[in-house]
Amino acid sequence: MMSTAYQLIWFRQDLRIHDHAALWHATQAGPCIAMVILSPEQWQLHHDAPIKIEFYLRQLQALKQQLEHLHIPLLVQIIPLWKDIPDFLKQLAQRIPIHNIYANIELAVNELKRDQSVQKFLNQQQKELILFHDRTLFPVASIRNQSNQPYQVFGAFKKTCYQRLQHGLPQCYPAP
Repeated sequence: MMSTAYQLIWFRQDLRIHDHAALWHATQAGPCIAMVILSPEQWQLHHDAPIKIEFYLRQLQALKQQLEHLHIPLLVQIIPLWKDIPDFLKQLAQRIPIHNIYANIELAVNELKRDQSVQKFLNQQQKELILFHDRTLFPVASIRNQSNQPYQVFGAFKKTCYQRLQHGLPQCYPAP
């Protein structure tokens, strides 16, 4: 068995290496392995269009080549349903020493439930699922009015966003 513990980067809908918060942070923490989980039955439950799946798989091929240049191996695993991901991670951890899992947050209901079950499993193993806000200029729900409530009027929300942007754009992460 290998003596080095790896940071596992879990790519989901974010198949890129540039400006990828989870990838950048994982590579700063130590040696990495990347992972993509293909879930055909989950795609059917979500009514994903064939063209969307085809695009995703093409993008996955490009990601694999980019990661090869960074000397980061990519594991591609087919797990039909997300509920079975913790079992897969348990088996994977028996073969490869994994320190933590890094990923960019996905905010849809099913994705949050998936991540909660993975986090629960990892916590039992004294490991973490470390999530990063990566898909928006500002973390979701971070733009609030003076009463610390979400804005109800777009114009006021937009004004606050522009004011924040005057202090500079949020950090973009370089390719590792």
